Amino acid sequence: MCIKYGNNELDTVKAIMSMSLNSIIADVFDMDLDDIRQELDLHDDLHMNHEQQSALKEMIAEYFDDLQVDFNRIKTLRDLFEIVIESEFRDIATGHL
Repeated sequence: MCIKYGNNELDTVKAIMSMSLNSIIADVFDMDLDDIRQELDLHDDLHMNHEQQSALKEMIAEYFDDLQVDFNRIKTLRDLFEIVIESEFRDIATGHL
């Protein structure tokens, strides 16, 4: 089976990473995948507590190369996705592998 999203392999990898992050969010916040929307606010909409933040931080680090997320810089799921997905490709975009 082959999965392809977008115009190239990079788009496909980003889509798969997004699916993984969606699964983590659904697990941490006990949500259905269909209810996850980029504009959801972690505190106002999802009512993230300290335990959920810790679990989210730990799971992101586990799945995304020990990435440490600074939740002081994140308000919405869109912010979280941008930080997680784009951090993985920062070196590729700048030409530093």
